[in-house]
Amino acid sequence: MDARAGAWAQWGDLDDDVITHLVSPMFSGGPTWPNIRQAYRVARRGGELLVASDGLSDPFAPLVMREMDVDPEEPSNGFGYEFYATTADPIDRIPGSWLFDLVWQVSQLGALQDLGGTLDRLTLVSTELYDVRIPRPYTDRFVNVHRRVGVLLGLAGTVPTRIAGPLSPIRLVSVKLLTLPELEYAVRNGSEGRRELRRRLTAQGSLLTSGLDRPSVV
Repeated sequence: MDARAGAWAQWGDLDDDVITHLVSPMFSGGPTWPNIRQAYRVARRGGELLVASDGLSDPFAPLVMREMDVDPEEPSNGFGYEFYATTADPIDRIPGSWLFDLVWQVSQLGALQDLGGTLDRLTLVSTELYDVRIPRPYTDRFVNVHRRVGVLLGLAGTVPTRIAGPLSPIRLVSVKLLTLPELEYAVRNGSEGRRELRRRLTAQGSLLTSGLDRPSVV
């Protein structure tokens, strides 16, 4: 979709190719995406990398409309959001990297739950994700006893938070990797804690950027 590609191209140089599956995971028990297609885009600038989902805001296909009981009289750009994460850490191979895992896992969650409605209510959302391949030297900083990592969704920075889709607005949702103390702080203090984390992360700089060596703000 041109609107999404244009937003990522404003951030950096957008790769021509997309990362996708040979067979959609929905056919092997995964969540249903609006047009079945599940893909990811990559943009680069300097030493930074951005990975974004590509398909959660596709218009609903007729097959999916029937399965999900979507009203055909109210056309929309799918779930109305896409997720992205950025890093300045060196990543040799994007599929299989911790950065890709962050976006992949949040995207599957976003296909299962109405995260748009939750973001409308809360602005910032903290959650935990399984199966993020944090490199072994860093697992003590980011992976909890339940083998999950924490993220903060909805920080706003240089990437637009909403763009105009052909059928309805599309929200672009940032994914920020949290250290374990930051995750605990967010869980313990709720909305106020998430807002305080945003304040501290803003003061730290590189608000949207995740990094394995980033000092914890808690």
